[in-house]
Amino acid sequence: MELSETIREALETQVLEHEPTQAALVVRRGVETAGVSDMAGALLDAAAIALRMMVAETDEAFDQRELLERLAMDGAVAPESLDVLGSMLVLAAATAGGIRPSVDAVLADLGPERTMFGAWLTVLTAIRVVAISLDRTEADVVEEVVTALSAT
Repeated sequence: MELSETIREALETQVLEHEPTQAALVVRRGVETAGVSDMAGALLDAAAIALRMMVAETDEAFDQRELLERLAMDGAVAPESLDVLGSMLVLAAATAGGIRPSVDAVLADLGPERTMFGAWLTVLTAIRVVAISLDRTEADVVEEVVTALSAT
């Protein structure tokens, strides 16, 4: 199974079917098949696609610190996860801007489990933020992201 198909299945399972445990198993299968670095990179690519959609339509950019504070205040992200999310959002934003940084440095710093957690949290957060920003459902954003992933 290609990574784009794995990500499609994981996102659809998480967002459309509301089965986070099953989605995590799909992500784990992707890691077993492709490795942590490739799977995390593919998840960040998906987040980048969502961010590009938002910027293309709104020409809006969020201040990272303010966004993280708002996510923590809203209860969307646990405070102890903000540092990982912040690091991974930078990678996704750079990718959205056209330069895909290597995940290897983050992997060496955080380890495989936190890297995968961060990559998964980043794609889900990007989808949520984009859905709110564009006044769409998360399901609509997921469909656009997975369609774009499949085309690449």
